Amino acid sequence: MVARFSSPLRRLLAALFLFGALVRPAAAVDWSDIWWVAAESGWGVNFINADNFIFATFFVYGPGNTPIWYTGQMTDNGNGTWSGPLYLTTGTYFGNPWAGSPQPPQQVGTVTFTPASSVAGTLTYNVNAVNVTKQIRRQTLKTIPLGGYYSGALLSVFSNCNDSSQNGPVTAYLDFNVTQSPGSGTIKIDMIPAGSTTASCTMSGGYTQEGLLYYVSNASYVCGNLSLIAQISQIKATGQGFEGQWVSNVNAVSAGCVENGYWSAVLN
Repeated sequence: MVARFSSPLRRLLAALFLFGALVRPAAAVDWSDIWWVAAESGWGVNFINADNFIFATFFVYGPGNTPIWYTGQMTDNGNGTWSGPLYLTTGTYFGNPWAGSPQPPQQVGTVTFTPASSVAGTLTYNVNAVNVTKQIRRQTLKTIPLGGYYSGALLSVFSNCNDSSQNGPVTAYLDFNVTQSPGSGTIKIDMIPAGSTTASCTMSGGYTQEGLLYYVSNASYVCGNLSLIAQISQIKATGQGFEGQWVSNVNAVSAGCVENGYWSAVLN
């Protein structure tokens, strides 16, 4: 059920967009990416995130500075960390027909990933008695284009309002016009009500890309005659379109209120 539109921002959103029932998009971060330490180019770790499980493959080097292959199998601990066993694996020389591994995978230690944000975190692992700690970040390979015209949905969840009746979700189906300017490093997201050609809410600012994700710190957030600031994170191109989320302190509009918002849209 959509909550009552009691705050100025909520009333404005209700007037600008066509609302309906909408299941909240998953707020979980997708950790799939290449991770590295920029000052230590030449090694790294790949994460493939499937629900509450991360399969990690390390490209690292052994005591003789020769490549060695480790894999980690980490599970979400429910407390903001991921951890599990670390294995040493071996196989057939790539120039020969596959003859299997001379020995099964051996557990040589454990691995733990503790995120600090959606783009950075601490990786700790041990191989027998050798302990390693790395401050890792997503590695950017190339600029991922996001510009285009999309159709999708928005969900805003208001919380911490002094007037508790203002808390709750606001949902909308709408169009998005995303303008990305790689030369200046800026992005603009126009939110357009169905049947209109004019944006009623716009977020814009200088973006940073890390790996597969973009974020915008202190983005301009203009909605009707309201001018706010939003922290946009996890903007990501998907196979069908784009998704992302933001948080905005809307205390100036309605006392105590914080807005957490989510987009998901397909390319037209």
